[in-house]
Amino acid sequence: MNKKRKLKIGIFIDHDIIIRHFLHSGVLKKLSNKHKVDFILPPIGYKRTKLDPKNYIGNSKKITLKVNNFRRTLWARLRQVIILRSRFGEENKNIRKNWLQYIPLKERILQTLLGLPIIFKIYRLVIKIIEYQYRNKDLINIIYKGKYDLIINPGVPDGIFFDDLQLEAKRFKIPLIYIMNSWDNPCVCPLVNGQPDLYLAWGPQSANLANEYLKIDSHKIIQFGAAQFEVYKNNPKINRLNFCKINQINPKNKIILYAGSNHNTDEFSHLKALENSIESGFLKKSIILYRPHPWGGGGSTGNKILNHDWKHVRIESNMKNYLENLQNKGYHLTFPSYEDTNVVLCAVDCVISPLSTILLESLIVGKPTLCFRALDEISEKNKRLKIISKMPHFKDFVTAKEIILADNLEQLVKKVPLLINQIDNPIPKEDINKLKSKYICHYEEKYEERLVTLVEKLIN
Repeated sequence: MNKKRKLKIGIFIDHDIIIRHFLHSGVLKKLSNKHKVDFILPPIGYKRTKLDPKNYIGNSKKITLKVNNFRRTLWARLRQVIILRSRFGEENKNIRKNWLQYIPLKERILQTLLGLPIIFKIYRLVIKIIEYQYRNKDLINIIYKGKYDLIINPGVPDGIFFDDLQLEAKRFKIPLIYIMNSWDNPCVCPLVNGQPDLYLAWGPQSANLANEYLKIDSHKIIQFGAAQFEVYKNNPKINRLNFCKINQINPKNKIILYAGSNHNTDEFSHLKALENSIESGFLKKSIILYRPHPWGGGGSTGNKILNHDWKHVRIESNMKNYLENLQNKGYHLTFPSYEDTNVVLCAVDCVISPLSTILLESLIVGKPTLCFRALDEISEKNKRLKIISKMPHFKDFVTAKEIILADNLEQLVKKVPLLINQIDNPIPKEDINKLKSKYICHYEEKYEERLVTLVEKLIN
């Protein structure tokens, strides 16, 4: 049997979140070791990439690609025109509402006009002429010199490289694999330059949404699982007893994880209400473990949370520095290790979470889950919360009978006993497995190994 040749692969990464999910997780390591891989990233200092990937790419080559702002603007406007064009259905209406928050009135009027049937055809033709006249020469140069057999782009549909990659990969006749990164990817941004050769979705739900909203042919979509969730196949690096020591928790108590949101809600009031329930005896022998969202700023009242003298609330040790740093240097993002998240989820007894992927993660590790939407707190600062709650990926999830749903603080306090009851009287495992497999495909074989197999099968 002939030995398979080493492939030349270009992997384009454009955000710290992608570095965290695909490099820190190690899911690209085997591909890098077995084939010749170049990692292409924005220049040092670019606002989206502050993390240094050098310790995670081994002997692979790192190439810098300057962001072409002219073409980014070209594609952004086209995408907005497509979104604002009339599409029927409540879900499409909510997707438009989501985008309208970021589009000034004058641009809305212009883009609505550009979306009219005949004008839109002319507009697309003009875009085609302009983009070909001003092609992304820096990108073309990298692809030409790289002589790639394959291009991979894990990320978001409106990433800084993806729109141009779709065009240039086709022009160079190089297969392009797009890897879905986040739960909302298939339904928030339309593709403007056709389809990738393969789209790696998390599971059945995201595959269906990619087909419906991104208009990707079903045969090009593979239900591949989520790279960042591979860590949950491993045992946590710290057991519950040691975790409780670190966080000053009596291990005999029920530990309720309250996962923070990035929607600017009043998390101090939520925690205070839960503490009062414990203090009054409504919730017995329980501790609330608060873990702020890594870029949520502790909600609208993060400073109060840090400075309050809590009796039954603990701030999770790995995220306490984040709240402290918010006071010292203002709002910023942080990127905690998924290994730490695995420790937390395995140590707690149940989970209260906002509309976030932590909902899926708690299901993966088999914890009773309550989705808290806090819809009664919607204001000008967080009006996007109402829109997000109706987006297709979340709307489908919150109707599941296995998920406890609370839409306001009063409901939250009343329903936490139901959550605690599930600790000792769990929902049948087969029901939980059926629910989570709808969103995340589970494979015994590691993600990194399956990715190598997929790539070699596609090319050879």
